[in-house]
Amino acid sequence: ERSNCREYLERQLDAIRPEFVCCLGATAVQALLQTTQPLGRLRGRFHEYRGIRVLATYHPAYLLRNPAQKSKVWQDLKALHRLLNDA
Repeated sequence: ERSNCREYLERQLDAIRPEFVCCLGATAVQALLQTTQPLGRLRGRFHEYRGIRVLATYHPAYLLRNPAQKSKVWQDLKALHRLLNDA
């Protein structure tokens, strides 16, 4: 799926030109940034992909199994909110 849809994703990003993308879960962020780093290392800071700021955080399904991680997602979303307010 990743390789088959990559070209479509690139065209969509070119058309939309978002200021940021919020990736929910390791699969999404690893595919976008083309990395194998674990989500725990990627979350908590912004990355850049083709001039787009990328924020990685935990997937909602992960939070259902690990509710103690919700506070980390809340911190990530507050960082995203600050970015939006500064824009």
